[in-house]
Amino acid sequence: MAPQTSIWASHLILVATACAGIYAFVQKRKRSSKYNVPSDLVNSPYGKEVVVALELALKAGLNMIAYCDEKGTEAEAGQDLEINTKGQPEDFCTRVDIENENLVMEGLLKSFPTHTIIGEESVGNNPLPPLTTDPTWIIDPIDGNTNFASGLPLTCVSIGFCDKKNPVIGVVYAPMTDEVYLAVRGYGAYRNGVKITQRETKALCDAVVCFEFGYARDQEAVDKMVGAVRKILEHGCRTCRCLGSGVLDLCYVATGRLDVVYAGVAGEGWKPWGTSSGVLV
Repeated sequence: MAPQTSIWASHLILVATACAGIYAFVQKRKRSSKYNVPSDLVNSPYGKEVVVALELALKAGLNMIAYCDEKGTEAEAGQDLEINTKGQPEDFCTRVDIENENLVMEGLLKSFPTHTIIGEESVGNNPLPPLTTDPTWIIDPIDGNTNFASGLPLTCVSIGFCDKKNPVIGVVYAPMTDEVYLAVRGYGAYRNGVKITQRETKALCDAVVCFEFGYARDQEAVDKMVGAVRKILEHGCRTCRCLGSGVLDLCYVATGRLDVVYAGVAGEGWKPWGTSSGVLV
């Protein structure tokens, strides 16, 4: 097969795979209630906002499936994703990050033209804009994008909404594990349409502790993070995990898959798009 023919064949296979994925996803949505907003949240003061945000999160998640499936590999993903660094190799965005952010921003502005939007890729390396009292959406088009680019399934779309500076809506969709997390302040949090109930606390010795190292690479910062993990292990815990998606870390704490998550020991912390939706859940 000639090289040009091989390239076109590869593109056709990708398109066919994407179309098959879209069809399967649509059929699944018809059968499952987890893709619908629970009535408690629909009837909240932010019912319209959470319905629109979920629809956009599902669309953005579907956009990811063609590039990151259960059998995805870093080589395959990297070839198609056009990875661009943000000043250091560890911090980067992909073409799909930008596509997802544009998709979500356009959809939000169409429904809520007077609202403010803060998106990770739009902000880039610029100073973080201040959070005002205006209705403000905070978007992470792909949280856990290193996982995404590597073909690992722990990655998600995160859409948070703040009213008068307070986080009031959290919408998270993890397409590769097909999980939907929804929350409205004062009206409950849900995973796949089932309300998340309050959990009992645990002793540290029984806890699954999650941490994220972030992008700090200088010796002092690395020593702080590694030292924190060492102290937790020395004091005793069931185990430690580093999953690579801050939003999913927080959702997993809510549902009991993890007992505690921390980040920022080295001083850098998490940006708002890495916490706004997950914290609310």
